[in-house]
Parts: sequence; C-alpha cells; structure tokens
Amino acid sequence: MTNYALGLTGQNQLYAMAGGRFFHFCTNVLMIDSVVVGKMTGAITVFDALNDPVAGALIDNHRFRDGRKLLPWIKLTSIPIALTAFLLFINWNLPSEGLRVLYCVVVYVMWDILYSFQDASLWGMTAAIHPAGGQRARATQWADIGAMLGGLLPGLLMPMLSGDGAFGLDQQQWYLIFAVGMCLGGGTLAMASLGTTERVRSLPGEETSVWKNIGSLRYNYVLLLFLASEVLKSCAPNVNEMYIYQQMSYPLGDGFIHATVLATILGAVTGLPGSAAKFFATKIAERAGGMKRVLIITCVAGIVVRVLQYFVGISTLPRFILMYLVDVIYGLPNGISNIAMRTMISDSVEYVEWKTGERTEGITMAVRNLMSKMSGAIQKYIQGYSLHFLQFKPELVKANRPQNDHFKKWIWPVFRLGPVVGLVLSLIPLLVLRYPDSLKQQVEDEMAERRAIRPL
Repeated sequence: MTNYALGLTGQNQLYAMAGGRFFHFCTNVLMIDSVVVGKMTGAITVFDALNDPVAGALIDNHRFRDGRKLLPWIKLTSIPIALTAFLLFINWNLPSEGLRVLYCVVVYVMWDILYSFQDASLWGMTAAIHPAGGQRARATQWADIGAMLGGLLPGLLMPMLSGDGAFGLDQQQWYLIFAVGMCLGGGTLAMASLGTTERVRSLPGEETSVWKNIGSLRYNYVLLLFLASEVLKSCAPNVNEMYIYQQMSYPLGDGFIHATVLATILGAVTGLPGSAAKFFATKIAERAGGMKRVLIITCVAGIVVRVLQYFVGISTLPRFILMYLVDVIYGLPNGISNIAMRTMISDSVEYVEWKTGERTEGITMAVRNLMSKMSGAIQKYIQGYSLHFLQFKPELVKANRPQNDHFKKWIWPVFRLGPVVGLVLSLIPLLVLRYPDSLKQQVEDEMAERRAIRPL
C-alpha cells in the first residue's frame, strides 16, 4: 500500500499544479484575457474528457504477457507527463496573445492525453489490487490519503503570489520554481506505484474490441449516475480563491498579514479533521450508513456551510478566521467523500464483470476521469465568464492596485454562494443511486466462485 500511496502523492501534486494553477498562470503571467482562458481551458478539457473513454478502452483492450494491463502504462507515461506539465509553466514571451494561446493549447493537449492513460491505469489499480471488496476499500482509502498529500503541496504556491510575488521574486519566477518541484518531481515520484502488485489479471487473448469496452458502460449505472452528479455540480458561478485573496491583508500587531498567507495557514489547520478522517474512512462510512450516505451528507453539509460563510463574511480578521472555522463542518464528510465515490466505482468494476464477463478497469476509471474533466471544463468555462462579469483586471494586480467597486461588490457572493447551485443539482443523481449491500455481496461471492474455477 505504501508504494501505491506514494505514487498517488506524486501524481496528484503534479495534477494539482498543472490542473489547478494553469488558469491563474495564463491570466496573471501570460496576460491572456480571462474569457479567452476560460474558453481555451474549457475546450481542451472537453476534448480530453471525450478522449478518456478511448484511452480506457485501449487499456482494457491490451494485455501484456504476464496478464497485467495497468502498471506497464504507468511506467511508459510518468516521465513524459512530468516534462509536458513543466512546459505548461514556461513563459516564452511570445509576441501575441494568439501565439500564447496556441502554445498553451498544444502543450496542454499533449499533457492531458498522456495523463488520460496514466490516470486510468493508476486509479484502475483500486479495482485490480485485490479481489476482495474490503481490501479494495482499504487500497482506495490509502490511495486517497496519498492523493490528498500530493494535492496539498502546490497550495504552498498561493502565498508566494501575493501582489506580484514574495521574497523578491515575481509570479513568473515562483511558477517556474514550483513547476520544477511539483511537475518534474511529482512525475518522478508517481513511478513509486510500480512497486504495487496487480493481483486481479486477465490473460492474453481475452481482449475485446474497443467499442465493446465502451459499450459495457451501459451496465455501469453507478458510474453513470456519479458522472451526472459531478457534471451538475460544476454548473454554477465560481472563482478561484486566488482572485479574492490576492490583494487583501489585515492589520496584525504593528504590521499586516496577507490574506493568502492566512488562508493557507487556516486552510491547513481547519482541514486537519477531514484529513484525519481519511484514516478511518471505512469505519466512518459504516457508522454513517454506507458510502452513498457519506456522499449525500457531504453535499448537504457543503450547502449549509457556504450559506453560513456568506453571512459571516471576511470584512475583519476575526470574521475571516471564523469563516474558515465553519469550514470544518464541511471538511469532515468531504474528507472521505472521494474515498466513498472511488470505492463504489471500484465495486462497479466487479458488477460489470459479473454482468458481462469482462473486466473494465481502464474504461471505468477513464470515465471517472472524464467525469472530473468534464466538470472541470464546465467550471473553468463558467469561471472565465464569472471573472468577466466581475470586471477583473490582471494588470491591476501586477501594479498592486485594487480592483473596481463592481468587483468588490460581487466577488464574495459569487465565491461563496455560486457553487451552492451546483451542490443542490448534484444531489439529484445521488438520491436516485441504488446499489444495496445484498447485491454487492452476491456479486463478490459469485465472482469468487468463477475465479476459483479458472484462477488467473
């Protein structure tokens, strides 16, 4: 489990950098208009989201000689992914916005296509690491812990971008430093997962067609409902926290504390309960009434917390601190929500094999990626228009000048209440979802009998 968790740590620190900071890099370093960035990142993410099922089907359609179909893909893609992610954060000072957009599109598409193969394979291991459901749940739990740790590291970049930068370095220089550590370093660390054992295998010669693998998705209603939930969640106004905190500070003693520094500290502190909950995820889920119940509780808590935070506000330092403390209510269930979703998706691989006789780790995890990328594409597209509505001007950040009154009036409602719309919509598919424990146990028992007759 250790090697697997470390691999997810590396992969997610790279993804948090490339997927989470690229939008801000485009607007604030490359100085590309926010609407253009929203359209660009939204369009290329939609392309890659549609490409994910093809990548997953190709993974399912290929068997290596020893029956493995996942780990070899991780070995082939890790270093190229690291290099292309690093190139995303290089400013070549191209003379026109059109050329800068073209460069971003080409490099991002290269990175994203490679990432499709790696991510489907890496998370597919949650289904292939062991035939027993309990062991799969524990593997998912530790994988999510590793992913959480990796996702936290690029957050350290945010305080360095206050104003035009910190410690004498501008935003472009800080992005370059973090690209080396997070992208090149993360891609290398992802290879630690190669020390994991792929226990559930298929023999060479058992491959099916790509289209048959894609067609098998119609049996995976668990996955399709999760896809609908995630897409609906993203259909809401939103802005990244960087845009509201980047030019804020509060008096503290004889000086000031910048909001980005304070947000990083408070985010780490208030996130501890949710992070700690990951270590007890399976037991907490049992007490809550199952993995599905965890996801419903997370949505409801998110709605309540955002409304409370809106009324608390951030007009003073005590209110800013209280706003983050309220976030603990949401952080506890949210800390294990990814584990709950991925565990149910891993179980759905067994269900599809039970129904069709085919193992579909590749296509299943690829659609899980599609789920994330489609929702991310919609979110980025809407974020571009949200910033346009707010009349955000990156040149004012660079000049250390405040945004206009319209921005100041609407940034807080958009930031806190906008995502509530998506959370309400995302509840609908979760309430429809049905996969009772009795059916899950029946699937596991019958699959164990089949494997006993023809062990791999």
